[in-house]
Amino acid sequence: MTKPLPALGLVIGVIATYVAVGTSSYATPRLMRRLQLFRNDLGDSLPWLALLVAIAVVLGLLMIAPAIGAGVTTGAGLLLTVTGLAAMLLPLRQTIDLMKLFEFPGSRVGSSLLLYDGSIVLLGIPLLLVGIRRWSQESKLAKLPTPPGLSQNSSGYQSTYPQQTQQYGGYPGQQPYQPQQPHNQPHAQPHSQPQDQPQPGRPPQYPGQQQ
Repeated sequence: MTKPLPALGLVIGVIATYVAVGTSSYATPRLMRRLQLFRNDLGDSLPWLALLVAIAVVLGLLMIAPAIGAGVTTGAGLLLTVTGLAAMLLPLRQTIDLMKLFEFPGSRVGSSLLLYDGSIVLLGIPLLLVGIRRWSQESKLAKLPTPPGLSQNSSGYQSTYPQQTQQYGGYPGQQPYQPQQPHNQPHAQPHSQPQDQPQPGRPPQYPGQQQ
């Protein structure tokens, strides 16, 4: 079983989400330029779209990782929720200063519109709730002792079937071959005669014949 590390995942999730939001702030204005200029060619838009897809794939792989997935999901949801609520609730001057933290140094392009219209709140709250639930479930599973005879796989779930060993080339669950001990047979009496053999001086008996 992989030991869960939700605290480490929380730090990684916050950092990865911060990089993702900053990159989207740099890429989304260039993607919107195609719509603003009514351009049909995708030569300028495809590199930025590929960059966003690559960042989303990396962030998704971190979220489904067995050890840090719960922490990464919680950290991503926490950063998106707090940033989105701060952009809506803080005064305008402080909001602009906060959004500058997500801009690349020396960039002439401002922050993404997703930081100002509250869209990241819609993404952050579900991630936060899913991450907290996964965190609590993994913490409970980690505290449960493993009963004797029960196996525990890499995903953290305990199997209800006892472990079976395969011996003598048999199938799982098959009892190993054990040679039978010979029973003590009584010694044959030398003077006893079987009942089926005719005795001297008497005619042979046939089935159904009365004696």
